[in-house]
Order: sequence, then structure tokens, then C-alpha cells
Amino acid sequence: MTKRFSALALALLVTAPSLATAQSITIRQNFVLPVAPIDADSFEVVEADGAGNSQMWCAAGIYARKVLGVQRGDIYVETPRGPSQTMPGRKGVVFTTSPVDGAFSTVSLSTRRAGLTRSVGHANAVCSQFRDLRIRTGPNTLLRR
Repeated sequence: MTKRFSALALALLVTAPSLATAQSITIRQNFVLPVAPIDADSFEVVEADGAGNSQMWCAAGIYARKVLGVQRGDIYVETPRGPSQTMPGRKGVVFTTSPVDGAFSTVSLSTRRAGLTRSVGHANAVCSQFRDLRIRTGPNTLLRR
């Protein structure tokens, strides 16, 4: 019994520090997403650096606020994720600040259905997870939240 307890205690002492270290690892990802205007209210966020839906919404929030000057209001998915309209061979999502037919909201941050909407504030709040996300609006122009 004592040997069994000693072996268990030794195993716990050996693995506990590595478990604590594993819990404190932070993964930092740098995202630079190209964003191109389509018209006065619409713009395309192009996938890059392995970004997903959350990063795309974050980029849309940054663009709406910093480039279009929209502080309050909504952002809509105008054209869902698919072939890019501004960068051939890439995937992109066209967002707009103008209301679209069939607009709806959901808890999902999907970019695969036209009409999905988020407030500009919510899209920007998503950015809190991605401190190193920036958008490229031109050859030498990077914006961050």
C-alpha cells in the first residue's frame, strides 16, 4: 500500500508542473486581411493567413468603423464566402452597411449565408480575441483596431 501511494505521489509530482505549464501557453497569431471597397457601402474581406469567420467579422468591423466612419449600425453579409470579386483565385466575403433583403441575426459568426447581420460594435468586440489582427486597405496601408 505504501509503495503504491509513493508511486502515485511521485507520478503526480512529475506531471503536475508540465500540466500547469500547458495551461498557460498562449498562442499568438498575426492576421493581415486584405479589404477592398466594392462601392460606397460595400467592401470585400479576403481570406488570408488562415483566418476564419471570426477574423473576417473583426476585419469587417475595423473597416466599417475606421474607413467608412460607421460607429453605430449594422454590417451585413451581402455575398457569402466564395470566390473573391477583387482578388482572383482567393476566397472572400462581401459585407455592406446597407440593409439587405432577408437580413437575420444568429449567435453564429458564419460568413456562408447572405443577410447575416452583426452590429458594428459586436463585430469590433470580436476583435478582442485577436490583438494582432490588421487589415490592409492598400499597398502601404495597415489598420488595426
